[in-house]
Amino acid sequence: MEGITIAKEYLWDLENDRSLLRRFYHKNSNSTKEFSSVNLKNLRSTKSWEIKPGITLPSFTAESEFEQLLRKRRTRRFQSKNTIDIVFIAKLLQFCAGITDHNHNLFSYPSPGALYPCTLFISMNTSQHDYVYRYNPYMHTLEEYALDQAKSINNVILDEELKKFPLKLYFSSDYQLLEEKYGELSYRLLCQEIGHIAQNISLYCEHKNFNSVCIGGFVESVFQSVVDDKYDLHYVMVVG
Repeated sequence: MEGITIAKEYLWDLENDRSLLRRFYHKNSNSTKEFSSVNLKNLRSTKSWEIKPGITLPSFTAESEFEQLLRKRRTRRFQSKNTIDIVFIAKLLQFCAGITDHNHNLFSYPSPGALYPCTLFISMNTSQHDYVYRYNPYMHTLEEYALDQAKSINNVILDEELKKFPLKLYFSSDYQLLEEKYGELSYRLLCQEIGHIAQNISLYCEHKNFNSVCIGGFVESVFQSVVDDKYDLHYVMVVG
């Protein structure tokens, strides 16, 4: 990789740059318009599972409201008929990605060392919202981070139908504090945190009768050109 040399003896040397491994992997695992999850090869194999003796578990009918919510959660690549408003967005961010214990500054999802390294950016397909917003969970506000009247950030997403969803969430990080504490483990821990947030959002949307899609293949360079290249983009969700 240009500009980065990996030497085996340095990967776990605490006196050297502990972001090196993360930067190497992230740059070499990015999607582009030419190579992404949209146009990867079709599978020719099937998943194998070697059956071993064990305990047969009983199956149940979903009874509680929460069990029913878990049972019916699905990825739906089309919009619902419901309208997204600021109240829905505020609740979604507060309960899925925000602080739920202000006495101890604890969020609604697990985080490595309670550092909360994931930063959420939000865009809305409306003429009234020309900015890409950064969610500030400490003040529960949407900050006007980048003016984007042309909605250029929509081009982060490759699927034309998913671009039309009215609400988009971009899961990013500048790795503040995380690598200082966890070093080479940071990338793995960050991905776990992002997964927790995304599942919260997916379940909340299901509960409120909105459809959501998690997107792993996207064009990060577009995101960084609109927002800021100090943030790496790790995941995208659309809600509608």
